[in-house]
Amino acid sequence: MKSQRHILLVDDQPKGLEFLEFRLQQAGYRTTIAQNGELGLEAMRQDPADAVIMDVTMPELNGYQACRELKRLYKDVPVIMLTAKNEPADRFWATQCGADEYVTKPADPAVLLQKIATYLGS
Repeated sequence: MKSQRHILLVDDQPKGLEFLEFRLQQAGYRTTIAQNGELGLEAMRQDPADAVIMDVTMPELNGYQACRELKRLYKDVPVIMLTAKNEPADRFWATQCGADEYVTKPADPAVLLQKIATYLGS
């Protein structure tokens, strides 16, 4: 039996992620939610994900910092920044920290599913 691909969702506002988590699970993905960048890194250490969807603005460790550390430790894991920030500078900093994609909220779940499938080859 084919094992489920694992997606880590990192955001301090889990209400929006609950719907995304539901859609990902419907599509056959296993999910984990972390409420900030530090907890996201800990979740990766405990159970590495195949891809990460992460907000930018979070307490403790923001998305840029967490993405930089994730890419240092897990360079081949795709990171999709999912955020309400939509200035060119925000996109620039996401690129600088190693993010593979930058998607603004509210995001169409079908688009996110397509991006994940593209990165994971599924």
